[in-house]
Amino acid sequence: MPSGKAWLVLRSAVYVHNTDRRRVGDNIIQVRNLTKRYGELAAVDNISFDAHSGEILGILGPNGSGKTTTIKSILGILKYQSGTITVKEMDPAACRRKFLRITGAVLEGARNIYWYLSPRENLLYFAGIRGFSDREVSRNIPELLEALELSDVADKEVRQFSSGMKQKCSIACAMVHDPEILILDEPTLGLDVETGLKIREWLRSVCEKKGKTILITSHDMDFIEAVCDRVLIIRKGKKIFCDSVDSLKEKFSGKFFRLILDSPPDEVFLNELDRIAEVSAEGTLLDIRLCSLSVLLPVLELIHGSRYKLLDLKSIEKNLEDIFLELVRKEE
Repeated sequence: MPSGKAWLVLRSAVYVHNTDRRRVGDNIIQVRNLTKRYGELAAVDNISFDAHSGEILGILGPNGSGKTTTIKSILGILKYQSGTITVKEMDPAACRRKFLRITGAVLEGARNIYWYLSPRENLLYFAGIRGFSDREVSRNIPELLEALELSDVADKEVRQFSSGMKQKCSIACAMVHDPEILILDEPTLGLDVETGLKIREWLRSVCEKKGKTILITSHDMDFIEAVCDRVLIIRKGKKIFCDSVDSLKEKFSGKFFRLILDSPPDEVFLNELDRIAEVSAEGTLLDIRLCSLSVLLPVLELIHGSRYKLLDLKSIEKNLEDIFLELVRKEE
């Protein structure tokens, strides 16, 4: 029989799962068969997905995959050839005034704020163009300035700020009217690690407490993995995956284990092991990929019946970045 340590790892691999995911609510954004072409190039090709209240949806893809085109189409600032987009049962392009009152956005590469205004002036301006009076947002502004650590520079011109400070000011302006929907294109761009972590926790808190619908694009996979409930992966304008982060890992990562033996295994033993699982060996270290957890027991039994002693066994979970890179390469 396998050792006590081996059985403990096997039990952990079977029973441990992630329960730290929010409950989501109503369907807020519906995208159906969205297609956007530039000449012969399909920037977005027949994509369909939903986003719900109380949910953070990450939109992932290589550069040029169609992420920003999808976001701009949802925001009603790009015309598309076919498909439908509804936000709270309305067409964003047709109902601009109402749509702007419930939506906030930060776009990568765009001048999201005015550099010769202060954060406070920017906040009042962007609230105003959405139809909100100074009085209506008077409570939100101090809270946002404090949450994003802008209180001490609230009355200084934004042009004096670092790129990270400007980005925080942009996020504040997108949130000044307390929108139901928040769309963020590369929100951590220019932020240092500590600030990025604070933004991550703040977004999770805002989504959970206020039931907001948040769409995020980012190349920061650690950020996406930590903050998002689901991910939409786009490759060359096509949807190749849309489900929870946990489901993505379960479906595409496989089961990886790292074993340490008391001595380097010989070729005969490795050939026997290779018939059961995918194996790579380096000295006494074995990395094993299993098609399912049920295969782990035969592996352990083979080791137990051999002249080798199992010193250690650890389960290895691939992170989102590893899986994402493998997945988009398969589509090439």
